[in-house]
Amino acid sequence: MNYINNKNQIISNFLIFFTPISFLIGRVFIELSLFLFTLIALSQFKKWNKFILERSLILILLSLFYLTVLISTVINYEFLSKVTDYNLILKSLLNFRFIIYIISVWFVFQETKINKNFIIPMITVYFLFLFDGYVQFFSGENLLGYSNSAGRITGVFKDEYIFGSYIQKVLPIIIIILFVTFEIKSFRQKFYLFTILLFSSVIILLSGDRAAILLFLLYLILCTIYLSVLRKILIINFLISGLIIFLIISSGLGKNIQSLDKRYNPKSEFNAHVLKNKDSSSIILRYIPKDHLGHFLIVKEMAKDDLYLGKGIKSFRIMCRAKLGGLHLVEGGVCSTHPHNYYLQSVSSGGIIGLFFLSSIFILISLKMLLYFFGLFKNDIKHPLVILSTICIFVYFWPLIPTGNFFSNWISGFNCFALALFLFINSKFTNGKNE
Repeated sequence: MNYINNKNQIISNFLIFFTPISFLIGRVFIELSLFLFTLIALSQFKKWNKFILERSLILILLSLFYLTVLISTVINYEFLSKVTDYNLILKSLLNFRFIIYIISVWFVFQETKINKNFIIPMITVYFLFLFDGYVQFFSGENLLGYSNSAGRITGVFKDEYIFGSYIQKVLPIIIIILFVTFEIKSFRQKFYLFTILLFSSVIILLSGDRAAILLFLLYLILCTIYLSVLRKILIINFLISGLIIFLIISSGLGKNIQSLDKRYNPKSEFNAHVLKNKDSSSIILRYIPKDHLGHFLIVKEMAKDDLYLGKGIKSFRIMCRAKLGGLHLVEGGVCSTHPHNYYLQSVSSGGIIGLFFLSSIFILISLKMLLYFFGLFKNDIKHPLVILSTICIFVYFWPLIPTGNFFSNWISGFNCFALALFLFINSKFTNGKNE
């Protein structure tokens, strides 16, 4: 492989190891990191353009999803613009930058010789982030003086409840980068990996972020099933982290123990999510949080108005208030800035056509997961990096869980970096043209 020049090698290595940390600093730094990836890629345009012609199915599906949202926004722009100052067409067009970012990060990984020295600062900052979360849990304030808002750990995110979500999203990326950098064979390397897993597992369970915890556990369980090289480490991590959590809770340590009981206890007043006006005796509805069921009811009503193309980007926050399109206030409906689920959001912004393209990505990854699972019984075992990157995307796009705003640069930044890693690894270890 002809790598890019030495100066760009240093910059590329810095970006690869800095980007997972940039999500801690702010959205401007996320955009800046991804933009610098693009500049490096464009400086090598003769090599970079072949990635555009690679005809990656995932990139095609994601592009078609963004195109559907753009068309829907254009169609509905006249009345959407009456109640918002956002330039929604420009916002829809800017979504396509993430396609360029994915290709650029993929290219840089492909052309970069990983320098092991860059991993130490990344891991150090991540451990400082975890330590800061532990300080906030036990003392009530973190190192910056931020208190645990509403009894939940927020860490450096101050009043944003994304502490657990950050761990759930960044840890799979860090583990992939570790495997790209090292082979994780020596006892010392395995011990470092176990330490990262243990400290992450304990604090995310104490964070109070239920959706992130469920996705985190799903990730660990799938890695235990699919990866024999990590199975022993993961099982020990489950046992020790469970013991530590039990000791912390039983001893009453920590400032948000009562809050955790309210959030995790299905019989608590906090979790009384039954709709007052429900006319169904469905057992399933009794365990769906009231807010999320309310979002679904509004999206369902929006779909009746325009089933195929939806109402465009950011339409949920407008139409849930019954401001436009004759949509009445939905009984049991709950308004918010977005429906808190990628696939509900795809319906509201792009209709069932948008839902088809976005869900097709998850279906494609799910088929690969099934293929790899059956391969476990035939000794057709894939490279650990292929498995890790596939599990990462599978968990990222898991449909049956509340999520953030799919179009935010925080979520989209994580998605595009993870997808770029997935495409890079599959192109390196498989015949990845159709991924």
